[in-house]
Amino acid sequence: MNSHNQNRTLGFGVIIILAGLAILLHQLRFFSPEVDDVLISWQMLLIVIGIYNLFFAGNRVAGYILIAVGGFFIFPELFILPYDFKRNFWPVLLIVAGLIVLFRAFPGKKREPAPPLDGNPMEYVEEVNIFSGSERKITTDNFRGGKITSLFGGSELDLSSSKLAEGNNTLEVFYLFGGSSIIVPRDWTVINKVTSILGGFSDKRYVSAKTTDDSKGTLIIQGFVMFGGGEIKSL
Repeated sequence: MNSHNQNRTLGFGVIIILAGLAILLHQLRFFSPEVDDVLISWQMLLIVIGIYNLFFAGNRVAGYILIAVGGFFIFPELFILPYDFKRNFWPVLLIVAGLIVLFRAFPGKKREPAPPLDGNPMEYVEEVNIFSGSERKITTDNFRGGKITSLFGGSELDLSSSKLAEGNNTLEVFYLFGGSSIIVPRDWTVINKVTSILGGFSDKRYVSAKTTDDSKGTLIIQGFVMFGGGEIKSL
């Protein structure tokens, strides 16, 4: 059994033990009714599954999303909030998302320009996932970047059989309660410039000291993540 499968088994065992302990303490009336309502709830189940995906299953995208959704719905159970909190949350979230989109359209700092989406469609990616998901495999010797937008959705982009175009190639990402997994060859030069708020975007590749990539290209991943997550990995 490899280390990844061992981690998954270990995490699953720990979660089962903690779930059994929580139910036992509930049956013994160890906690107050208020604490019971929080521990034995569907919101806590989402958070626990998210933690499992985040730390043991290696799926950070799903982990961040589940923790964010569970945390949002359990937040009113832990703190006294205004009566209209839940009702007003979604329009406020849309306003924040709109402001973020405007900020991205008129950035205050210098950013690498995304490639013009013309020419060979296999040389770039343009994905929009709203309450949905997608999987796409691109095979090209001249990948130039593109844009990925995920709102309450996710995607998987497989570039493992591709090569980069020469120079800087920019992939813009925007995740709000969403994310994506980007699979690239181990020897690619990837620069992570993603800004995260209550989320994350990480490079999980194992990069050896000796690479065999003879291209002169660099992939720059930049953008914004909020209540979501993304990862760069290799097969």
